[in-house]
Amino acid sequence: MRLIIVRHGETDWTLTGRYTGGTDLALTAKGRTQAAALAPVLANVLRGRDPVVVTSPRQRAIQTITLALPGHQMDIDPLVAEFDYGDYEGLTGEHIRRRAPGWDIWRDGCPHGESTPDVGTRADRLLAGVVPDGTQPLVVVTHGHFSRILAARAIGLAPKYGRLFASTTASVSLVEDHDSERCLGLCNADSGLLQNSTHGPTLQSGWTAESLSAAGDRPTTRHKIFATWKNQVSLAHSLVLADAATRAVSEAEGLFELSVCPSMTALASVADT
Repeated sequence: MRLIIVRHGETDWTLTGRYTGGTDLALTAKGRTQAAALAPVLANVLRGRDPVVVTSPRQRAIQTITLALPGHQMDIDPLVAEFDYGDYEGLTGEHIRRRAPGWDIWRDGCPHGESTPDVGTRADRLLAGVVPDGTQPLVVVTHGHFSRILAARAIGLAPKYGRLFASTTASVSLVEDHDSERCLGLCNADSGLLQNSTHGPTLQSGWTAESLSAAGDRPTTRHKIFATWKNQVSLAHSLVLADAATRAVSEAEGLFELSVCPSMTALASVADT
């Protein structure tokens, strides 16, 4: 499997932190620029292979992939729409917690909307329906919460562990198979993480050790994250990455077993200077 998860670019509501489910907002001017800038990121991850593209029906997702992969055929699928926020649509987290102190979307879901397991069921239906063939990369263009839950389900974690995976606007994450292991190959990378060098653009990752240690409840199952880099990243920096990640893993109560794979080319969180 090579599953490439793309979150749409900026909208007016992402700027203000308002929960945006079914509200059909367009990208801002900056969001359109972000989306177009994803083209070299996707080219790097796709490695010349022609993908199947599935997008949310919302115009912010369709605009994003139209700019990031211009002219490419796409399938519009409501399975990859955002979390239905129900009564909390259009509100910020601060406003919601005034109504419901202590509210946690991962635990509590949204009244008259979806629960986190509901969204996980949609992710499972997508994975069961389009991933098993595996002959082409799959690009899924979606939204913040759904992208996080999809990443969790793709590596076998319960939907609530989507909280482990950051997803900023106009970002790319990758789940892939390596040595018969399903791995998180890239997380939350954007165009700002393309480093120009004598060897051309190098894809860096938005993954950080801190994102592992910021999680809530942990499962007992162990999974592997394969931290990888291109040759522009020094061995010293790679060791710094491994050390930081190892410390974060320890703090995360053994959820992840870290494996550093120099032969792969997808993930690095530090750049050579």
